Amino acid sequence: MRTRRGPIILGSSVVAVLLLCGGFGAALWHWRSTEKDRIDLSDLTRRSPWPRTQLLLPDQLPLDRAMGDVGPNGLDVSYPAVNGLPLGYAIELLDERGEPVWSVSCGARAVTVCTDLGDGYTYVKVLDTDNSDPATIVRRRAGDRIYSATVSGDHPERVTELREVVTAVHQPSDEELLDILRYDGYQTDWS
Repeated sequence: MRTRRGPIILGSSVVAVLLLCGGFGAALWHWRSTEKDRIDLSDLTRRSPWPRTQLLLPDQLPLDRAMGDVGPNGLDVSYPAVNGLPLGYAIELLDERGEPVWSVSCGARAVTVCTDLGDGYTYVKVLDTDNSDPATIVRRRAGDRIYSATVSGDHPERVTELREVVTAVHQPSDEELLDILRYDGYQTDWS
């Protein structure tokens, strides 16, 4: 004679095994996801001239709308500002003259007008010439690098805002860096 207890115990055992397998699967998925993030971040920042902990980001950076890239000359990030104009933020390596390696130099007097704002800050007005488009830049020099914030066009009224972008910075979490550096469709060995 069969009792109802048998199938219930067997059913409980099956449920326990399924829960155990599901838990193992979830743990495996979490490990794979974490490992992929670690490998992606390492790959995306490997060309940086500085350790990842020195790739500072603006405090007000909208992570959901920012895109960035790290190369041998530094970090470059772009995002739409509050008023809709694209804003560029960069940490740039300096050359032997103390000028940024990959952007406009204050030594190019035919292209720029540079104004010392004091305390390591410079306002750079890029002129509209045959080989340049007008831009407004604020730079802050710190050791072997320059932090810069740029907006297209001649906008001297935005100097205070741009100065804040290069002043109020923080060391981002790995997740923040991945949000701005890992573009749609990015693939590694783990993808």
